[in-house]
Amino acid sequence: MLNLSPSQRLLATALLTIGLSACEQKLNASAATIPSTPVKIITAEEAPIVSSMEALGTLKALNATTITSSVSEKITALHFQDGQQVKKGDLIATLEQEEEQAQLLAAKAELAEHQREIDRLGKLLQTQAAARTEYDSRLSQRDQAKARIAEVQAKIDERTLRAPFSGHIGLRLVSPGALLSPGTTITTLDQLDILQLDFQLPSRAIPAVQLEQSITATSTSRDETIAGKISAIDSRVDPVSRSLTVRALVNNADLQLKPGMLMKVEILESEHPGFSLPEQTLLNDQDRSYVWLVDEQGKAQQRTVSLGRRHDGLVEIRKGISAGDRVIVEGFLMLRPGAPVSVLSQASGS
Repeated sequence: MLNLSPSQRLLATALLTIGLSACEQKLNASAATIPSTPVKIITAEEAPIVSSMEALGTLKALNATTITSSVSEKITALHFQDGQQVKKGDLIATLEQEEEQAQLLAAKAELAEHQREIDRLGKLLQTQAAARTEYDSRLSQRDQAKARIAEVQAKIDERTLRAPFSGHIGLRLVSPGALLSPGTTITTLDQLDILQLDFQLPSRAIPAVQLEQSITATSTSRDETIAGKISAIDSRVDPVSRSLTVRALVNNADLQLKPGMLMKVEILESEHPGFSLPEQTLLNDQDRSYVWLVDEQGKAQQRTVSLGRRHDGLVEIRKGISAGDRVIVEGFLMLRPGAPVSVLSQASGS
């Protein structure tokens, strides 16, 4: 040990105190000059949270049929253009029917002849100048002529194809002069102003769906949402997939949707108040999810949160967030708890 005089010890103590004070000032100055991290934040605001189910469905025409012939005959004329809109009863195609038309004329002439004889014999009966049996025979022949006319007319109707309902014609698949066989497709007919949307839901969703319930549907090829209502629920659950088929009706007055299109369906289950944040605000650490906040002192703080459903880039925050919390959206990757931050921009969120 060094032997110091009292005056030397006093001097050493003073020098040590001055040195420590200088070091402390230097450390404080260094801390004061730590640069703040620029961040972008969003202010949490309470808003309705919609709970919904999603499914994929396929559009179908409300009414759809294939125009075919039930007889083997040649096409004499087609009365439509590709994609044409037709009304119920409009003529679509005419098949060869000259023989049937001739038979119809003969049957009508025969009927007229029998009717004239009936009228004549009826007058003669009044004066008992004709036999009752002859009159009754003419009545029977008249009825047979009427039945013959109906039979021939049915054959003509088989060869005169008309629209069974109003809708839009598809593409023409045959040409005049072609010989048709029964079942050969001439064209298609679809009612497109209202479409059916069939989709499957898991059987556990049965309590959550009901008739007239609103749905929204979005085409997988077009960013456009349309509204509809559930019109029918299948009476059976598929034993293999354990799914239930549900049918909704959607309006297609502008004819932009086509049967066969794949649609993303969303069915509203419930609505409750809560908070939603952009997915990019979330960080995960094993089984824990957390966000970065800016506290009242302008410093970064971590906050553990409990998550709900995700939808359209947002995630429901069930626990951990309060109204007015300033959540960091960008700039948190290099943060440490308590680090100073500077807010570059701020937006409100639900």
